[in-house]
Amino acid sequence: MYTEVFMKKNIIYFLLISLALFFVFSCNKSKTKKPIRVFHWGDIIEMQNVDKIIADIKKTKGIEVVQERAPAGNPYMEKFLTQAAAGLAPDIVFVEVGNVKPMVDKGLLVDLSPYIQNDKDKDFNIKDYYPEVVDRFTIDGKIYVIPRDIAPICVIYYNKKLFDEAGLLYPNDDWTYQDFLSLAKKLTKYDKAGKPVQFGFLDEWIIWDSWVYTFGGSIMDDIKNPTKCVLDSPEAIAGVQFRADLTNKYKVAPSQGQLVMGGGWYGTASVFASGKVAMFYTGYWKAGYFRSIKDFEWDIVMFPKGPKGFRKYSSGGSGYAITTQCKDKDTAWQVLKRFAGEKGQIDLSSQGGLQPAIIKLAESKQFLDDFPPKNKKIMLKAPKDIVFTPLMKEWEEINLRYIAPELDKVWSGQEKAEVVLKRIAKEINKNYFSKKK
Repeated sequence: MYTEVFMKKNIIYFLLISLALFFVFSCNKSKTKKPIRVFHWGDIIEMQNVDKIIADIKKTKGIEVVQERAPAGNPYMEKFLTQAAAGLAPDIVFVEVGNVKPMVDKGLLVDLSPYIQNDKDKDFNIKDYYPEVVDRFTIDGKIYVIPRDIAPICVIYYNKKLFDEAGLLYPNDDWTYQDFLSLAKKLTKYDKAGKPVQFGFLDEWIIWDSWVYTFGGSIMDDIKNPTKCVLDSPEAIAGVQFRADLTNKYKVAPSQGQLVMGGGWYGTASVFASGKVAMFYTGYWKAGYFRSIKDFEWDIVMFPKGPKGFRKYSSGGSGYAITTQCKDKDTAWQVLKRFAGEKGQIDLSSQGGLQPAIIKLAESKQFLDDFPPKNKKIMLKAPKDIVFTPLMKEWEEINLRYIAPELDKVWSGQEKAEVVLKRIAKEINKNYFSKKK
């Protein structure tokens, strides 16, 4: 009898201990959260800044964050889509303005509007951001991405030394495309054998769409809700032909063949920095690179005005989104705010190549005065004249299949812009838009 009672007491005691241990381990397990995964692209300096932000998040918020990386462009999107298809998408993804539409249409991004509306953080307000880039990341009234930067492709870098040697005044922000062409001609030099030794102009890649916009044209009839390709308009044709003529008619810009012989198409920034080109067209993001070159005097000027007295230009920009596969969206939101909020933009723009998406930071002394270029203030008014690529999930496919291969024939001088653009518009409208009607 005594043995039976003793055994029963031991069994009860064992069960109570087991139950207590179960609750202890269950509680510990619930408190042990998986780290928030942030998927990013960028150069070494940018990745180092991201790591610093991650370390600060752990220190100040106690949240574990890991950075995952991929090269920018197609490799980045391919890796992200592959992960998402396998149910292994990261928690936070870095999104470029051209990728938001396909990501949203695939159901991969969380609508951040409720988080924005319910956030009590006095240091976060979506109204502090440039409305142009917020609007780009807004689809059907829902905000899917919090912008980190805005990237108007509006900057003509110029080599002061080459202008001084030619006895030319530096360009100003009121100049026109005709003023630009006149300077480019005067700054282009050939040797006695007819070989070019200095070009007046070069762009980082053939940024043809800015010339289309500045000449009064467009790619589609409506950027946010396109129903027709309008590259066959007289204005679009004139803009593309002008860019082609810089190489083939006026000889003030190198051909692709000449650049390949000189080190490759995407090495164009180094061509400008070497003193072989007087004016270089790209975005503000190259400022950090040029700033690092010793004894190189340069500044920037706004993209020239077109025939109708105004300028428009293409734009990049990027920000952070939470994926629909994220298991802890509330924690991810806190991490996202640190990256895309005021502190994050200060950290990430400290390298000097990013224009913050928060207006007051772009207008701050730190951004405007701390480092070259001297004429950096032009970036403050740049967003009002930006034009993004068409907001279409098929845009990249349309560009690669119908536009880019055909335009190569214009850049090489094989065909005129009028012939090619009419063919492009016809094919796009027939093979894409006619199917929607």
